[in-house]
Amino acid sequence: MTKTMKRLLHDLFDHQENWKITLLKNWPDILGNLSTKVHLEKINNDSLVLGISDSCWLQELYMLSPLLIRTINKKLDEPRIKSLRFKKVGIKKETKKRAVKRKKAPFIAPPLSPKEKKALTSIKDPDLHREIQAFLRRCQQEN
Repeated sequence: MTKTMKRLLHDLFDHQENWKITLLKNWPDILGNLSTKVHLEKINNDSLVLGISDSCWLQELYMLSPLLIRTINKKLDEPRIKSLRFKKVGIKKETKKRAVKRKKAPFIAPPLSPKEKKALTSIKDPDLHREIQAFLRRCQQEN
């Protein structure tokens, strides 16, 4: 004896709560492209708790909450939602195939040019001499 999801939801909710079923059914249409980032977590009497996967989106949607409330209420039979609450949730992302990292051969710095060697000999401070030489080698490594 199987029941369809529509019938199960109808039996689960009180007939006065049919607007919640409408909200659940129309949720992807209400939010459009945002429905991948925003999930309906809980329906209270006149407020919704929305789960957001990214804290940047959470802040942005908080600022847009009056617009979201208007958009949600347009899809319902009468204005029922007065406030939105947001919470950060961890949503599993699709796993991507990771590229195999190849080990890089160790870098062997070429010897310093005669001009660089001559410039280094003019530096008398041994610490400064060592640091500039290391700097020159890092520059060669980056190029």
